[in-house]
Amino acid sequence: MEYQDFERLYRNDPVIFHLALDILMGSGRNAIESFSDQTLRAKAARQLSGLFSDEKIDAAVKAVRDLAGLKNMDLLAYAGRCSIKLEDDPVDEPGVCPLCGGTLEYLLPMRNVDLIRNWHCTNCGAKGKEAYRKVFDSHYDLLDSNGVMVHRCKPKK
Repeated sequence: MEYQDFERLYRNDPVIFHLALDILMGSGRNAIESFSDQTLRAKAARQLSGLFSDEKIDAAVKAVRDLAGLKNMDLLAYAGRCSIKLEDDPVDEPGVCPLCGGTLEYLLPMRNVDLIRNWHCTNCGAKGKEAYRKVFDSHYDLLDSNGVMVHRCKPKK
């Protein structure tokens, strides 16, 4: 499955997209690869509760197989490019006390290498640590040397 197919499925048939993703996440890639189409049809039919045609169920089976064929990083990158949010917002806000909502004061200024910062609350006096994560996500808005928007190339192996 290429990004364009992923985006088309997500935009044109979100019910099938979410059903396929749910079956994939519930069963796992290895199980999906070992399931027959009949087993996948039964899983899709159970989740759809008989509300959809055989054609829709077959579309769900194809979508599950296509999603299962993606590498995890590609699936996450494609989802991000389609603005699909796959994780919850952070529970806490930086600079805000998780106990009282007061303002946090830091012992040291933030540096580029910091992943954990010690703080204390100016309101309630609580102390704690604030955690950050820095991970590469993806490349986007790719322009060639002429400034023309382009799709990513397949990596050379």
